[in-house]
Amino acid sequence: MDIKEFCLAHQFNMEKSTIASGGGSFEMTELKTLPIEFLSLAEDDFERGGLSALVNATTNVKRAIVCQLDQLLISFGYQSLRWNIPKKIESLRALGLLAPSLLRKVVSVRNLLEHEYETPSLKTVEEALDIASLFVMSASAMFIPFEDVLEFSLPSSSVEGGSVTHITAGLNREPRGVFYTVYAYQPGGYGGLCVGQCEIQSGHMLFEAMVRLSASLTLRYRVDQALRNFETTYAQL
Repeated sequence: MDIKEFCLAHQFNMEKSTIASGGGSFEMTELKTLPIEFLSLAEDDFERGGLSALVNATTNVKRAIVCQLDQLLISFGYQSLRWNIPKKIESLRALGLLAPSLLRKVVSVRNLLEHEYETPSLKTVEEALDIASLFVMSASAMFIPFEDVLEFSLPSSSVEGGSVTHITAGLNREPRGVFYTVYAYQPGGYGGLCVGQCEIQSGHMLFEAMVRLSASLTLRYRVDQALRNFETTYAQL
């Protein structure tokens, strides 16, 4: 049963619900080599100076950026290691995990770093290091913690006796993949009586909209835009 059928089955009008963050502590997947390690290598190369060090710094800056792209995508269930960089960036944009201004900077650095046979200038490498540092640090900060639970509640005026009053959706990571588990509740007991559940798998268009909404609520950044995106996506199901 998909999420729209689930809401219809429980007579829950998603369009009339209010949405809030319910907390959570979803963490990034650990990789064998972390983005911060590539970033540290790039900084060490830059500090040494000289042409060889600048070339190595350029390579490690690119590795730091690509590694951070992959760590974010893998954390949300995307098998991105063999993707090209534009696809990685576009997927993160859809998930709302890159602010537009930072996205433009990362794309700009990526374009510069693609020209690996050109001698990098000191200024170019320094700017690339700054942007890579900003990207890696901001991605890490988002997950301290990442509020992965969304709560959908109907106003009391819209609730009839025995109807579902609220729905929660929490991110899960298991060997079989990453997904939201959605629970429907009726009044009764502590927090309500759970009367059903369904899942929204990674890669589903609503999964992307929900991650984007969680990110906006976590950062308190462009929440209205993320809400509109969620509503539009849900209406398209």
